Amino acid sequence: MRDYSIQGLGSISGGEFIRLTVEGMGTNHGDITAQYLSIEGVFKSTGNVNAGEIQCEGVADFFGNLRCKKAIMEGVLNLKAYSKLEAEDIVGEGCINTKSDINATRLKLYGCINAKSIYGDQIEIESKEEGYSTFKKFLHKINLSEHGKGSNIELIQANNIVITGVYAKEVIGHDIIIGPYCEVEKVNCTGTLKVHETAKVGTIVGATPSA
Repeated sequence: MRDYSIQGLGSISGGEFIRLTVEGMGTNHGDITAQYLSIEGVFKSTGNVNAGEIQCEGVADFFGNLRCKKAIMEGVLNLKAYSKLEAEDIVGEGCINTKSDINATRLKLYGCINAKSIYGDQIEIESKEEGYSTFKKFLHKINLSEHGKGSNIELIQANNIVITGVYAKEVIGHDIIIGPYCEVEKVNCTGTLKVHETAKVGTIVGATPSA
């Protein structure tokens, strides 16, 4: 295992790394194992990636499955070809796009997520433009779903859920807060449920909503 840095334009064919840093435009063809992966430019990977920590401050396209202990988001993470994302922690700002599943013990993202489903223990998604830089506002706008919400997710299932500016077909959890400007077709709650006055909620199972 070794440290390796792509600066400018470069490519690798997979490998095992202690630290892998991309500070320009990088391409990977193969599976990667890294203790730390930093993306500050543009990165395209066609293999599976397993990492201790990933920090994405640019734009990354993964055509294989992505597994890590912690993902720190400050950019855009695109999982192509139904690739899955698995992590213990996903935190920060930015956008995550996948046609498949996201599994995270704790997810706290200020930005936007487009995914088939999100499973975890503590899920918090805040999709709104206030406080964004000009660049972050641009990323937010180009990732808006067809419903005009910052995030579009078919299913969110976790113990504790807090969402703002999210469209979801179904939300399943124990303690749930449906925040401002959300649109949820069905909520299944086994504990407490709070619904903001600007949110639109269809069918509710298992709890009486409070403001």
